[in-house]
Amino acid sequence: MTQLLRYEDFINRVDELGFMSLSNILPGLPSLSTETPKKNWHTGDPDTDPWCWKDKTAEEKRLAFGCILGGHKGFVSARMYSIFYTAYHPEDHMEERRASGHVSQMMWNLWQLFEENTMLNTSDIRREMGVTLKNGGSKVDRAIKELQQQYYITIAGSRRKKNKYGEPYGWPANVYDKVEGWVPVEWMKLNQGLSSEKAKEIILDNGITISENISRKVLSKTLVLCNT
Repeated sequence: MTQLLRYEDFINRVDELGFMSLSNILPGLPSLSTETPKKNWHTGDPDTDPWCWKDKTAEEKRLAFGCILGGHKGFVSARMYSIFYTAYHPEDHMEERRASGHVSQMMWNLWQLFEENTMLNTSDIRREMGVTLKNGGSKVDRAIKELQQQYYITIAGSRRKKNKYGEPYGWPANVYDKVEGWVPVEWMKLNQGLSSEKAKEIILDNGITISENISRKVLSKTLVLCNT
């Protein structure tokens, strides 16, 4: 397998495949971790470091990135984004889902935060939700993941914390935005008129085509497309 060495090679690869996972979530399914040299990770070079690519592609809106492959972290190309959106995004409004008991209080509170704010990083969210990493943080993190999985919010890049002097410090944290605010309009004009069931079938068909020795049933379970 030819390994990906540069950012543009990675973009072209995901455009070709339709989607790719970040880590090796299922042997035989293309992933960034298996298609790049280990020595290139965490060097800080935005052109050759795969760890930088995930933030860069979201910031530039070249690909979508987040917990968007059935809750697993991965990338989706522009041509397939609306298919994934249709497959994973609930048809009922959030208010209706809450009334019917399909949305937790934490998830509802988090969504209300995004209804009022955009471009929030993990620290912003914890502060606004009144939790810390050790006290309530895990529930908030789970809600962040669920909102990504259901295509309500998406990773829009990353940023570092700032001290009282405005100086950045620490590791960059994910920045999230509502999908409706982040996604390029032209992406959503593709593949219109699909039902959720048809969208799921297209994703599975594509996944079988790009993978090696993976059954449709296993792929469906991994991507949480268990209607087949």
